[in-house]
Amino acid sequence: MNHIKKLVLTMIPIIFLIGCSASNIETKSISKEAIERNTMTKVQSDVNVIMNKSYDYVLHNMGSPYSTIYSFKIDKVNNFEDLKKMSDKDMDSIDVLSKGLLYPKYTSDYKLDGSALYIALKDNKVGEVETCDFKNLDVSLFMDEKSNAVISAYTDYNSLSSENINKDELNTYIGKDKSSISDITKNKKCQYSIYIDIDGGIDIDIYNIKDSNFLVIAYQDNTITYIEDRDCASIVSGIQ
Repeated sequence: MNHIKKLVLTMIPIIFLIGCSASNIETKSISKEAIERNTMTKVQSDVNVIMNKSYDYVLHNMGSPYSTIYSFKIDKVNNFEDLKKMSDKDMDSIDVLSKGLLYPKYTSDYKLDGSALYIALKDNKVGEVETCDFKNLDVSLFMDEKSNAVISAYTDYNSLSSENINKDELNTYIGKDKSSISDITKNKKCQYSIYIDIDGGIDIDIYNIKDSNFLVIAYQDNTITYIEDRDCASIVSGIQ
């Protein structure tokens, strides 16, 4: 249990330190959406349309992705040996080993077809495009061969209401099935999801709470192993 807690507490500042965020275009218009759909249709037919194009080109022509996916190697934070002494400086050397954008694919009448395009970026340009299963998405497939952790930052996520969260009762969820947390999350989408290829695989969901805190939940084999309402902005300096 302590090992899981250390993993969770360590992963939160990593999200902010390596700058994980979902790529987002703020302004939308009918003509803009038409361009995005047209480009997506072309890419689905021929990926060469965007090969070697810049990151900005993809965003402006395909719109915001469903998620932005980063992978990195977790032992760059000293295997969590002493979190109380960890500071921002200790994690400055964290390098993102891969970054990619995930776009769901659509049918001719603009309905989801169950698959998605994963656009891998290299030196801020499109280096590879592949089709993947969107319904049963396995983000570990997008991990760099040297990495053992992957973060997905979602463009459209839902904030939780603090009124549904009783901090004193959160520990009662530990040991329960993942589905039980719907009492709090109301099946809303988290802001970040993390997969760590350690101890048989650990999944972490991080939900935004409207009052600026985050609800952090870790699972192993769909069983809740850790849950806590955290102030992620100060977690590095206040970790304990």
